[in-house]
Amino acid sequence: MSDTESDVHNEYGKITDVELDKIRARHGKSYPINFPYIRHINQDSISHVARAMGDANPLWMDPEYGKTTRFGKMIAPPGLLYGSAWGSWDLRRGQGLPGVHGLHSSDHWILHRPLYEGDVVHAVKEPHSLEERQGAWSGRAFIQTDNIRFYNQKDEHIGTQVMAAFRGEREAGKSRGKYADIPRAVYTDEEIEQIDREIAAEEVRGNVPRYWEDVKVGDKIQPIVRGPLTISDMIAWMMGIGSPHIRSGQHWLQYRTRSPKVSVKDPVTRIPQAVERVHWDPYMAAEIGMPNAYDYGSQRGAWATHFLTNWASDDGWVAECYAKYRGMNFVGDTLRIKGEITNKWIGKSGIAYVDCKFDSINQRGENVMPGTGVIALPQRGKPLPLGPIDSSTDRP
Repeated sequence: MSDTESDVHNEYGKITDVELDKIRARHGKSYPINFPYIRHINQDSISHVARAMGDANPLWMDPEYGKTTRFGKMIAPPGLLYGSAWGSWDLRRGQGLPGVHGLHSSDHWILHRPLYEGDVVHAVKEPHSLEERQGAWSGRAFIQTDNIRFYNQKDEHIGTQVMAAFRGEREAGKSRGKYADIPRAVYTDEEIEQIDREIAAEEVRGNVPRYWEDVKVGDKIQPIVRGPLTISDMIAWMMGIGSPHIRSGQHWLQYRTRSPKVSVKDPVTRIPQAVERVHWDPYMAAEIGMPNAYDYGSQRGAWATHFLTNWASDDGWVAECYAKYRGMNFVGDTLRIKGEITNKWIGKSGIAYVDCKFDSINQRGENVMPGTGVIALPQRGKPLPLGPIDSSTDRP
């Protein structure tokens, strides 16, 4: 190996000041997403995402049902927006720190208006901030945050995703072994039957309005259960919202030729593989210090929005969802997402809101996705407007 090749190898997966400066130089600039997985909002894209989340709300599944709602047609669930940015082929272009592993850290969704069947969506990324952290998993690390804004074909602002990622060095994560001793989940038949009962008990509020006057602080939100997590769950998620790195044939060759550090060679076959392999390959997960493959943060975030839309009813509106990914959700893990109402208020616009908090507890008792939400609810005799709703500026 030449000195030059050795230097490149030594820099791979390392956080360097040169790369950090490149990232900071992009802050405040806008980059359109030109290759989204989902651009057209129609019955197929809507229902595919609903299936990917495991969300049975007929508002996302049945065009005839949609005609009976206040929207007059099908609308997209909030999770669909992941397919217009996160699942795109160019969101990560210019992201910086090549080869440095990224763990999705949080999503703060601020949602203003629905996307209707027949709409066309586009997104713009704005690199926002870079904060140094000292993490238990990887030592020196950074929280990298982007603002992603979504618009319809009329250039009306649909909403904003504030997406944060934890960037840490792979070798440091492996050597520290924060997660190394976590056992794989094993269940009895009776435990699986209990999980199935809990999933079957999930309540979709649907066409039964939930009025603001009837909600009290401290009210519990009907829980949902997701798991045990399987590789099939993640395949379903990618089928719904796309994948940033999984490509085939000439597309795969062009991608790794342009960006060599997006692939990792299989240690036995030497075949280049997508870095997303950590989500289904225990060996690749072990290379970054994980005891097993694990979920997509975006997948977990979609479950959070699904949890809130279930409770809100079709006459309500999930105005904000802030999901924090504070632990790993490994293959085999089961999450029970539950929450409660923490506040209720009337905005300056006259729209009525409730605040809530939620927790996502796995079978080990760990809270791997705490979060908060803001839901706009109709008042008796005063339905919600179809848009825009902006809870972030509406507080009195």
